[in-house]
Amino acid sequence: MMDAGEAAERLGFSAEGCVRFAGMTAANGLEMPENAAELLEYCGVAERDRREMLAARPDPEAEPEWWALTAALAGGLERDLEKPLPATGHQAWPVVPGSSTEVGMWAWAWALLASLPRLLEVHARRGVPETVTKATVGALGGVMGSHREIYGRAGVGLMPLWGPPLRFRGADFEIGRHSFTRTQLGLGDGVAGHLLMVHVPPTGPLDATVSEQSIAAAVRLFPQWYPDEPLFGLVCPSWLLDPQLAEYLPEDSNILTFQRRFTILPLLPPSTPYEGDHELMRLALQLNPPPGALTAEDLARVPQDTTLQRAFVSHLSAGRHFHLRIGLRILSNPVE
Repeated sequence: MMDAGEAAERLGFSAEGCVRFAGMTAANGLEMPENAAELLEYCGVAERDRREMLAARPDPEAEPEWWALTAALAGGLERDLEKPLPATGHQAWPVVPGSSTEVGMWAWAWALLASLPRLLEVHARRGVPETVTKATVGALGGVMGSHREIYGRAGVGLMPLWGPPLRFRGADFEIGRHSFTRTQLGLGDGVAGHLLMVHVPPTGPLDATVSEQSIAAAVRLFPQWYPDEPLFGLVCPSWLLDPQLAEYLPEDSNILTFQRRFTILPLLPPSTPYEGDHELMRLALQLNPPPGALTAEDLARVPQDTTLQRAFVSHLSAGRHFHLRIGLRILSNPVE
């Protein structure tokens, strides 16, 4: 099989993407599931997306480069199956070049789907209810819908995939309003404990009661599914925790109520000044951010129908930036 790094270079991936694929090991005997249509329906994929994905199935003979990359990502899922997120973190899968074929746009979804049968076995063995399993893998259908809305093109390749790979390797679960990632706590000399990383999928209002019910259920269920990972607390990295939002939102807003449930850690220098702006624009406003800083023309295209939309434009127009912040919540009665 073609080397993944060479395949990425041939397909025009960025230098960062080529480095990411270099040295990656392909899945052993990668096979696309024969019941792909059935599995896609199980993952909540809309009929239109099912049809287009099935028509763009990667083939080792016709598309050897895309087959090599799909096999490499599927191999990573196979290697990391059931492992929690390490203390060193996790990188999103590389974004495909904009000039990619339809096969390329759907390739990462095929890597996820190829791992689904093993994930279903893991969930069944751990005692995870099917309602949780279906909600968890339903992220695939949600990503496809968001991809089409944000980028105007079918597939998943233009969107940085962070959560779906974690879900399809058994590290992340959707329980009620939130999703939760099994995460290792590291203090420099190895694993020091276990946390749940809380995420807020952009699927509707952040109702305070529903949010707390989701968190309470996770704290109760994870020790049953993973008794060898006693929980110390919860951690949440999100634009939702930026204290600057209090300048624009009412005191009793769902977002500020959610913020008050966490101790917000000090702000660290972001990778770029506009990192948080891009995240808020993509996740909260469901808009495709530009590759760099937002210009006045970019801001003029943002609708002004909601408080958050108006706050976004006002804040950036004043030369300021929003930030991803990290919140910590230690369990009052840690599970032993």
